[in-house]
Amino acid sequence: ARVEIRGSTVEANGDTGIRTSYYSRKRARVTAPTGMEFIYDTQARRVTIIDPAKRRYYSAPIAEAESLATKILRARRAELRPKIEANQEKWAEILSSFSDSTHVEKDEVTTRTIAGYPCTRWKLRAGSYMTHERWSARALSVPNFGPEMEKIVMASVLDPLGSQLMKLLLQMRSQPGLVLESSTEFHTLTQSGTFSYRALKVGSGTIPDSV
Repeated sequence: ARVEIRGSTVEANGDTGIRTSYYSRKRARVTAPTGMEFIYDTQARRVTIIDPAKRRYYSAPIAEAESLATKILRARRAELRPKIEANQEKWAEILSSFSDSTHVEKDEVTTRTIAGYPCTRWKLRAGSYMTHERWSARALSVPNFGPEMEKIVMASVLDPLGSQLMKLLLQMRSQPGLVLESSTEFHTLTQSGTFSYRALKVGSGTIPDSV
Protein backbone atom coordinates (compact mmCIF):
# COMPACT_ATOMS: atom_id res chain seq x y z
CA ALA A 1 0.00 0.00 0.00
CA ARG A 2 1.54 3.25 -1.16
CA VAL A 3 -0.17 6.59 -0.91
CA GLU A 4 0.90 9.92 -2.38
CA ILE A 5 -0.96 13.03 -1.31
CA ARG A 6 -0.60 16.44 -2.92
CA GLY A 7 -2.03 19.07 -0.63
CA SER A 8 -2.36 22.83 -0.40
CA THR A 9 -0.88 24.19 2.84
CA VAL A 10 -0.68 27.42 4.80
CA GLU A 11 2.16 27.01 7.28
CA ALA A 12 2.57 28.61 10.70
CA ASN A 13 5.16 31.03 9.31
CA GLY A 14 2.68 32.30 6.71
CA ASP A 15 4.16 30.45 3.72
CA THR A 16 1.73 28.84 1.30
CA GLY A 17 2.28 26.19 -1.33
CA ILE A 18 1.63 22.73 -2.68
CA ARG A 19 3.36 19.97 -0.70
CA THR A 20 3.50 16.24 -1.40
CA SER A 21 3.44 13.66 1.39
CA TYR A 22 4.23 9.97 0.90
CA TYR A 23 3.14 6.96 2.94
CA SER A 24 3.88 3.25 2.64
CA ARG A 25 3.84 0.45 5.18
CA LYS A 26 7.53 1.01 5.90
CA ARG A 27 8.26 4.65 5.08
CA ALA A 28 6.69 8.09 5.27
CA ARG A 29 7.73 11.59 4.26
CA VAL A 30 5.56 14.46 5.50
CA THR A 31 5.72 18.24 5.89
CA ALA A 32 5.10 19.70 9.35
CA PRO A 33 3.30 23.00 10.12
CA THR A 34 6.72 24.60 10.67
CA GLY A 35 7.70 23.84 7.06
CA MET A 36 10.20 21.18 8.15
CA GLU A 37 10.02 17.72 6.53
CA PHE A 38 10.23 14.39 8.35
CA ILE A 39 11.28 11.12 6.74
CA TYR A 40 10.53 8.05 8.84
CA ASP A 41 11.84 4.60 7.83
CA THR A 42 10.53 1.71 9.93
CA GLN A 43 12.69 -0.88 8.16
CA ALA A 44 15.99 0.94 8.68
CA ARG A 45 14.73 2.32 12.02
CA ARG A 46 15.93 5.75 11.01
CA VAL A 47 14.55 9.30 10.95
CA THR A 48 15.65 12.30 8.91
CA ILE A 49 14.57 15.91 9.50
CA ILE A 50 14.96 18.48 6.73
CA ASP A 51 14.89 22.20 7.51
CA PRO A 52 14.46 23.91 4.10
CA ALA A 53 14.58 27.44 5.55
CA LYS A 54 18.03 26.84 7.07
CA ARG A 55 19.15 24.52 4.24
CA ARG A 56 20.23 21.79 6.67
CA TYR A 57 19.16 18.32 7.78
CA TYR A 58 19.52 15.93 10.72
CA SER A 59 19.57 12.14 10.43
CA ALA A 60 19.89 9.43 13.08
CA PRO A 61 18.63 5.99 14.16
CA ILE A 62 15.31 6.01 16.02
CA ALA A 63 17.22 4.67 19.05
CA GLU A 64 19.01 8.03 19.20
CA ALA A 65 15.82 10.09 18.92
CA GLU A 66 16.25 11.74 22.31
CA SER A 67 19.81 12.91 21.63
CA LEU A 68 18.78 14.09 18.16
CA ALA A 69 15.89 16.05 19.68
CA THR A 70 18.30 17.69 22.12
CA LYS A 71 20.60 18.68 19.26
CA ILE A 72 17.73 20.26 17.32
CA LEU A 73 16.50 22.14 20.37
CA ARG A 74 19.95 23.50 21.07
CA ALA A 75 20.20 24.86 17.55
CA ARG A 76 16.68 26.35 17.34
CA ARG A 77 16.03 27.68 20.83
CA ALA A 78 18.90 30.18 20.89
CA GLU A 79 16.73 32.78 19.13
CA LEU A 80 13.96 32.50 21.75
CA ARG A 81 16.04 31.92 24.86
CA PRO A 82 15.43 35.42 26.40
CA LYS A 83 11.63 35.08 26.07
CA ILE A 84 11.67 31.50 27.33
CA GLU A 85 13.68 32.42 30.42
CA ALA A 86 11.48 35.46 31.09
CA ASN A 87 8.32 33.33 31.10
CA GLN A 88 9.49 30.28 33.08
CA GLU A 89 6.96 30.72 35.91
CA LYS A 90 4.03 31.39 33.56
CA TRP A 91 4.86 28.30 31.50
CA ALA A 92 5.07 26.13 34.59
CA GLU A 93 1.63 27.34 35.72
CA ILE A 94 0.03 26.78 32.29
CA LEU A 95 1.50 23.30 31.77
CA SER A 96 0.42 22.12 35.23
CA SER A 97 -3.25 22.62 34.31
CA PHE A 98 -2.92 21.83 30.61
CA SER A 99 -4.40 18.32 30.57
CA ASP A 100 -7.59 19.43 32.34
CA SER A 101 -8.41 21.89 29.55
CA THR A 102 -7.90 19.44 26.65
CA HIS A 103 -10.92 17.93 24.92
CA VAL A 104 -11.25 15.70 21.82
CA GLU A 105 -14.61 15.34 20.07
CA LYS A 106 -15.67 13.13 17.16
CA ASP A 107 -18.57 14.25 14.97
CA GLU A 108 -20.62 11.10 14.43
CA VAL A 109 -23.00 12.75 11.95
CA THR A 110 -21.15 15.10 9.61
CA THR A 111 -19.10 13.66 6.72
CA ARG A 112 -17.39 15.22 3.70
CA THR A 113 -15.75 13.88 0.57
CA ILE A 114 -12.21 15.17 0.09
CA ALA A 115 -10.01 14.12 -2.84
CA GLY A 116 -12.49 11.32 -3.54
CA TYR A 117 -12.62 9.87 -0.01
CA PRO A 118 -15.40 10.18 2.61
CA CYS A 119 -14.04 11.81 5.75
CA THR A 120 -15.11 12.10 9.39
CA ARG A 121 -14.61 15.28 11.42
CA TRP A 122 -12.66 15.46 14.68
CA LYS A 123 -12.21 18.51 16.91
CA LEU A 124 -9.49 19.18 19.48
CA ARG A 125 -9.47 22.09 21.92
CA ALA A 126 -6.63 22.84 24.33
CA GLY A 127 -8.10 25.53 26.59
CA SER A 128 -7.71 28.94 25.00
CA TYR A 129 -4.36 28.03 23.47
CA MET A 130 -5.36 25.90 20.47
CA THR A 131 -8.38 24.86 18.42
CA HIS A 132 -7.90 22.16 15.80
CA GLU A 133 -10.27 20.56 13.31
CA ARG A 134 -9.41 17.62 11.08
CA TRP A 135 -11.16 15.45 8.50
CA SER A 136 -9.92 11.86 8.37
CA ALA A 137 -10.46 9.23 5.67
CA ARG A 138 -10.91 5.89 7.40
CA ALA A 139 -10.42 4.05 4.09
CA LEU A 140 -6.76 5.17 4.00
CA SER A 141 -4.75 3.17 6.50
CA VAL A 142 -1.14 4.25 7.10
CA PRO A 143 1.39 3.46 9.84
CA ASN A 144 1.13 5.56 13.00
CA PHE A 145 4.66 6.83 13.44
CA GLY A 146 3.59 9.50 15.97
CA PRO A 147 4.80 7.78 19.16
CA GLU A 148 8.36 7.24 17.88
CA MET A 149 8.57 10.69 16.25
CA GLU A 150 7.08 12.59 19.17
CA LYS A 151 10.25 13.85 20.84
CA ILE A 152 11.88 14.83 17.56
CA VAL A 153 8.86 16.68 16.17
CA MET A 154 8.29 18.44 19.49
CA ALA A 155 11.92 19.54 19.43
CA SER A 156 11.33 21.36 16.14
CA VAL A 157 8.86 23.71 17.89
CA LEU A 158 10.50 26.66 19.58
CA ASP A 159 8.74 27.19 22.92
CA PRO A 160 7.62 24.76 25.67
CA LEU A 161 3.87 25.37 25.34
CA GLY A 162 4.07 25.11 21.55
CA SER A 163 5.80 21.73 21.86
CA GLN A 164 2.98 20.47 24.11
CA LEU A 165 0.40 21.60 21.54
CA MET A 166 2.32 19.72 18.84
CA LYS A 167 2.36 16.65 21.10
CA LEU A 168 -1.45 16.74 21.22
CA LEU A 169 -1.63 16.85 17.42
CA LEU A 170 0.74 13.87 17.16
CA GLN A 171 -1.31 11.88 19.65
CA MET A 172 -4.37 12.43 17.45
CA ARG A 173 -2.69 10.12 14.93
CA SER A 174 -3.86 7.22 17.05
CA GLN A 175 -7.35 7.86 15.65
CA PRO A 176 -8.21 5.73 12.58
CA GLY A 177 -7.66 6.98 9.03
CA LEU A 178 -5.48 9.53 7.27
CA VAL A 179 -6.04 13.28 7.66
CA LEU A 180 -7.00 14.87 4.33
CA GLU A 181 -7.89 18.31 5.67
CA SER A 182 -7.12 20.20 8.85
CA SER A 183 -7.01 23.72 10.26
CA THR A 184 -5.38 24.92 13.48
CA GLU A 185 -5.33 28.20 15.39
CA PHE A 186 -2.91 28.57 18.29
CA HIS A 187 -1.19 31.02 20.60
CA THR A 188 1.50 30.67 23.24
CA LEU A 189 3.40 33.20 25.33
CA THR A 190 5.80 33.90 22.44
CA GLN A 191 3.98 32.93 19.23
CA SER A 192 0.56 32.83 17.60
CA GLY A 193 -0.84 31.97 14.21
CA THR A 194 -2.80 29.56 12.06
CA PHE A 195 -1.93 26.74 9.70
CA SER A 196 -4.05 24.56 7.48
CA TYR A 197 -3.87 21.74 4.94
CA ARG A 198 -6.20 20.30 2.33
CA ALA A 199 -5.55 17.28 0.11
CA LEU A 200 -5.98 18.03 -3.58
CA LYS A 201 -5.15 14.58 -4.93
CA VAL A 202 -4.62 11.12 -3.51
CA GLY A 203 -2.87 8.50 -5.63
CA SER A 204 -0.97 5.23 -5.34
CA GLY A 205 2.06 3.77 -7.02
CA THR A 206 5.77 3.17 -6.56
CA ILE A 207 7.46 5.82 -4.40
CA PRO A 208 10.70 6.96 -6.12
CA ASP A 209 13.93 6.22 -4.27
CA SER A 210 14.80 9.92 -4.48
CA VAL A 211 11.90 10.67 -2.10
